Amino acid sequence: MPLVSSRTVSVCALLLGLGFSAPAQAEDTNEGPPAPYDLAAMDCGELDKEAGLRPMRAAHIAGDDLDVMCRVTVSLSDKTKGTPKAHSVKFTVSAGGKVTYEQVRDARVLSPGSRVVIFVVPAEKLPTEAGKVTLRAELSKPVNKPGQKDITFDLTAED
Repeated sequence: MPLVSSRTVSVCALLLGLGFSAPAQAEDTNEGPPAPYDLAAMDCGELDKEAGLRPMRAAHIAGDDLDVMCRVTVSLSDKTKGTPKAHSVKFTVSAGGKVTYEQVRDARVLSPGSRVVIFVVPAEKLPTEAGKVTLRAELSKPVNKPGQKDITFDLTAED
């Protein structure tokens, strides 16, 4: 008695044949240089349980339990030449040359217009040492200048 029937072998051969003869995935036919994006705006605020999103203060006290939310607007001009392709936004929080938080998000604008990318920084990822803190959004190349936006605030030690 055979372990595998001839019918099972035929079905397997048919399935394997289909796998090998499947058409290749369609490639992007809009070849050309990628279109440069614009880093249009960056707006940050503090997330407060009672008040919601409130404006960013110029100075903070280390240890505040407020998360920070930033809206980064990426746009594609109708005057831009090139093919709209995916770009990325790198968002960092740094103090004294040391990065305490980093996140990279895709930003794709397929036609002239804009898209908002949201970044939320948990309070525990914010620096704890006194000094100047920089929130930075940087758009991948090609990009129309300026390719990055910064927001800074002072951090003072706890009382």
